[in-house]
Amino acid sequence: MIEGLRSRDAFAFGTSSAPGDRRSRKLLVNCVCSSVVDRRVVQLPGRLRPRLFSGLTEAELSSIVSVATHRHFSRSSVIVQRDDPAERMFLLTRGQGRQFVITSSGRKLILHWLTAGQFFGGVTLLAAPCQYLASTEVDSDSCVLVWDKKTMRESTSRFPILLDNALSIAVTEHIAWAITARISLMSDDAKGRIANLLLSLACGIGIDCQDGVELRIGNEDLAAGANVTPFTISRILSEWQREGILKKGRGKR
Repeated sequence: MIEGLRSRDAFAFGTSSAPGDRRSRKLLVNCVCSSVVDRRVVQLPGRLRPRLFSGLTEAELSSIVSVATHRHFSRSSVIVQRDDPAERMFLLTRGQGRQFVITSSGRKLILHWLTAGQFFGGVTLLAAPCQYLASTEVDSDSCVLVWDKKTMRESTSRFPILLDNALSIAVTEHIAWAITARISLMSDDAKGRIANLLLSLACGIGIDCQDGVELRIGNEDLAAGANVTPFTISRILSEWQREGILKKGRGKR
């Protein structure tokens, strides 16, 4: 297993179940979510409006959010592991994460980047017992809201629009992305795949700045996403930098 963690171990981060665990207490103290009062979730932070909750009234939204559990995860925490039983569903409310798989040869492949407002572990909504299809980790200090399977199934029974929204997200985001990635993989050369990946990341996790859009991502992750070697990534990005197309910095583009 990655970093020796299973999902239940990572899930314990940020809890106070072990009074002597100084690390857990510190994570709770450092959390800045204003949506939690006395460890009870009272609202979504800021103006966060996840697509899954589209069409809900404020009262309906409040009833769903109020039964969630708040958790804080430190950078590089693995929240769920691929093939573990899908027993919880997560909403990233602060920070950034990514979903990945480990190949039989030990290579880590990044599948999808996550930003605040996105859910993961959606297979938990299915009635039949399922396993997570990918592992999920956070690459910055992050906060999530968590619902167990029983609670989410009850919510979808009360508010069927949740299933409609989940299907819409699956089709317009995940399936559409998979098709685009497959087309690029089969028809584009290395430069084309890298360019398409950078454009996709810019729209998803890019940070607007004075000179354009900043991406905080390393060569290895870009190489995995574009199905090229880190050497190829370094060579092509250096070439584009000389041409003034982009600027490189440590851990960002």
